[in-house]
Parts: sequence; structure tokens; C-alpha cells
Amino acid sequence: MVTSDKVRAFLVFLFGVLVSITGLLAWQNYSGVQKSDATFSDGRESSGNTTDPIPLVPVEAETFAQNAPVIVNVSYTPEGITLSGTVNSQPFADALLLASQQLISGGSVISDFELLTGSGAEVAVVQVEIFGEIIDEEDRTRVLTKYLSLGVNVTDQLIIRGSDRTVFEVMRDTPELGQVYDFFEASGALEGFLPQGQSFTIFAPTDIAVEALDIAALQEFAELVQLNEILQFHIVEEVFNFTDLVEGTVIRTLQGENLTISRTESGLTTIAGGTILSSDIEGIDGIIHIIDKVLIPGTIQTEIELNQIVVFDPILFAVGSPYLADSSRPILKEIANILINNPEGNLEVQGHTDTDGGEEVNLTLSQNRADTVRNFLIGEGVEPERISAVGYGETRLKIDPEETAEDRARNRRIEFRVN
Repeated sequence: MVTSDKVRAFLVFLFGVLVSITGLLAWQNYSGVQKSDATFSDGRESSGNTTDPIPLVPVEAETFAQNAPVIVNVSYTPEGITLSGTVNSQPFADALLLASQQLISGGSVISDFELLTGSGAEVAVVQVEIFGEIIDEEDRTRVLTKYLSLGVNVTDQLIIRGSDRTVFEVMRDTPELGQVYDFFEASGALEGFLPQGQSFTIFAPTDIAVEALDIAALQEFAELVQLNEILQFHIVEEVFNFTDLVEGTVIRTLQGENLTISRTESGLTTIAGGTILSSDIEGIDGIIHIIDKVLIPGTIQTEIELNQIVVFDPILFAVGSPYLADSSRPILKEIANILINNPEGNLEVQGHTDTDGGEEVNLTLSQNRADTVRNFLIGEGVEPERISAVGYGETRLKIDPEETAEDRARNRRIEFRVN
């Protein structure tokens, strides 16, 4: 019994020694990285070759909330890693790059950092958020251990590649895609929204991107916008792997409009202005690329732009008539130019009135006013076949009930629907 206790004590002591040695090596790896051959590159692929460090873009510490963590994003796949976000020192940037290079065998590491400067920058809390796909749980442990060795906080959002899940199930199981999954579920996408028996590609925005989008503001200036239309703009009825997404590639979406692939000077791949953070996340019926922006179709963007104009500068008419006020002509000229420069989509001019007068009178007046606007835009060079005019009378009141003259003024309006 005594011998057993001695053996147990010796093993505990040996384990403590090993842990201490491991910690010392990790610290040496981090603190000595400035003397290593690792380099920090601003968005360029790195394979471990020595180059001069490129200066980081400075960001004043005062712009960050007090005690807010410095966020580093690590987009990981077994074939490559993309590093982005903010770092608090050049040596730490080099350490991240070196650790990433050691994880990837034969792949590439791309980095695109900003440097936090100012008082307290170097002692700021560092949070490394890792997302993307891994081969198995052993691969997860290997990745997390490598970044934990830098002495930072690590958030694990990695998912396992190659399971028998559908792309929607993969999306459901990916923590950073929870909100867009909820939108797909609410839209009916999980119940026949997509063509049956067909593979497809989804460009899925992160929760952060969804939270940054003001849906209420969209609906204020584009009341008839359907969530489905925005979601369909993120779906392609074909599988596009990351290697297929080369500069200039044009992809037609399920919504009907096109997306164009670009590549930034720093080497990041973007689609319609959204950066691809993680790619080639597979399901049995397609593939997911994670992006940092909600993509809005051009028709909806145009509709929002037009309605923002007339909210702040309403189209005015003579009292009780369809004759356009002179002050509204420059506004309609601006709208015509927007339509000419954005040829995608057709325009419905919508006329609305308040509740003064009879319903039939108001319906006729709203139609005549919508016709006046349509004819003016055609006269400015917009193709006639692109424009229709509909009078809704008092059937679509913004303010109901009308209690003041201001309420009635808001209900008398011209609006635009682009489809």
C-alpha cells in the first residue's frame, strides 16, 4: 500500500514537471518569435519564407471601449488559414502567423490585421475566435492547443467536415450562423424553399453581420421587401468550391440577380462586397461559404434609395389635382438618373392619398398622380416598359387613424417598388 502511494506521488510529480516544461516552451515560442524567421504579412500568402514585416494599420486604443478585448479572427480549414482583426503588438502578430504556419502543411496563411496603439494597448485582453472546419476531434485539439499556447483566450466555433448533414443542418450546428439559420427556418426554406434533389451553394452571413443589418430600416423604405428575396440572393443552384471563386466570376443567384467575385489587394476573396471568412464547409446537398456581410439585391438597394429620397423630399402636386409641383421636378430628375444607372429591375410607381374625400375620388386621384410621375420619368429617358403606375387611394395608409394634418400629409405620397 505504501509502495502504491509512493508510485502515485511520483507520477503526480512527474506530470507537474511535464506541464511546467510545456508551459515554458510555449512561452519561449511566443516571447522569442520576434527573433524567428516568421514574418507578418499584410494580407499576402505566407509559406514560412523570410520577408521584412509590413507595417500594420494603426488603430487608436481610445476608440475601443474600456477593457474591451482585442479580437483576432482565425478562419481555419486544413488547407489554409485566414487571420484578421486587431492585434496589440507586432510580435504578437508574428506569433499568430508562426503558429498558423505550423498548423498548415503545404497550405497558405493569409493575414490582414490592424494594430491597436495608445495607452494600455499591449496589456489589452486578447480574444482569438476560431471558426471554420476541422477533420475530426483530434484536429480540433491540435488547433486549439496551438493558439492557447500563445496565452490568449480562445473561442471555439469549429465544425467537423464531411458528415452526413445537409447544409442547413451544418448551418444549424455552426454557432456563428445561428441567426441566418433562424431566418431560413422562418422563411420556410427548410420545407421546400429550395429545389428538391439539387446541390447548391450558400453564402452565409455571420451573426455579427446579421445584427449589423437594420431590418426595420429596410422595411421602412422598402415595405414590400420579402425576407425570402434577400435569402435567395445568398443561394446559388450549383456547387462552387472556393477554388472556383476566381476574380471576375459572375454567379447567378436563386433570386435572379448576379453576384461577382473580387479579390482585394491584401488577397482576400469578396463577393458583392462581403469578405469570405471561411469556405468549403460541406453538407450532403451542397456547400457553405461564411461571409461577413448580408448581401442585399440591387433591386432592393435601388428601392431603398428611391424611397429615402421621397421621404425627405416628397413628390408634391397641386391641391386635389394630378399636376406636378415645379419644386418636385428636380427630385424626379434625380430618380430618373438612378433608374438609368441601375438597369436591373422594373419600377412600380405607387400613388397614395389620405382619407379626405370619397374612396372612389381618392382612388382616381392616386392613379392619375402615379401616371404623372411615370410619364415624367419616361420623358427623362427611362424605358417605358420598365415602369408601371398603380393608384392605391386610401387603402394603404401609413398613419391610421389620421388625427392631425401632419398624419394626412404623410399618407399623401408617391412610393416606389422595384422588382
